[in-house]
Amino acid sequence: MDNIIELKNVCFDYGNNEAAVLKNFNLEIKRGSFIAILGHNGSGKSTVARLLNGLLLPSKGTVCVNGINTSDDNAEYFVKSQVGLVFQNPDNQIIATIVEDDVAFGPENLGVKPNEIKQRVYNSLKAVGMYEFKNHSPHLLSGGQKQRVAIAGILAMQPQCIVLDEPTAMLDPMGRQEVLSTLTKLNKENGITVVLITHYMDEAALADRVVVMDNGEIVLDGSPREVFQKVEVIKDAGLSIPQTSELAFKLKEHGINLGSVLTVDECVDALVNTLTEEK
Repeated sequence: MDNIIELKNVCFDYGNNEAAVLKNFNLEIKRGSFIAILGHNGSGKSTVARLLNGLLLPSKGTVCVNGINTSDDNAEYFVKSQVGLVFQNPDNQIIATIVEDDVAFGPENLGVKPNEIKQRVYNSLKAVGMYEFKNHSPHLLSGGQKQRVAIAGILAMQPQCIVLDEPTAMLDPMGRQEVLSTLTKLNKENGITVVLITHYMDEAALADRVVVMDNGEIVLDGSPREVFQKVEVIKDAGLSIPQTSELAFKLKEHGINLGSVLTVDECVDALVNTLTEEK
């Protein structure tokens, strides 16, 4: 599986004599993968999201999408067609008064033919489970539904990768679940590369790979199971860990080793096995 995005020795600062947000930052993202990027506020993760899509350009170093440097003069159209960016607040991305019109906005601006736009709108709304709302007004939808419409608008432009910058931060638990289920389906069934920027550990646990950032650097990189065992490193980065990992960590301090547990079911099974062995 080749890389869809590569960041090499990337430096970035916002000017005004501010300290660099990223220094010699390196990251490779495999095609078809689901990667979660974690970090506290100010860690640089949102800057990375905008660099991946070409919304920001590096001060130094290179960001390449499918081998094309985002800093090249003629790269903007290509990069944005390959990597879609979904923001935290869906209201900032929804511009039409009817759902299907909003989803059609992107491909219309790409010059896609009307018949093709109609098919893309249908496919995109079906993919996120919102087709039955195609004639609804977006402002009447729930937060989770709005975010799914925003994702559909990106899908209609047929990107190979979707980058989401804390897309569930403003949602209730039900809305969060709707969005996460949609992302998992798009990745597993449609093969779309997903980059999820978040500070929710349970969301990161759904990914194939977790990258933890602190002060513009990567401090951990691996599978969720590998990363969440590094409890002290995660806490030093200003983050919490999943409750199951926290419980396993506390029990290990008292001589009870549950091994590597990630989900609630795994934790329950490990506890049952441990108690059975002790009998």
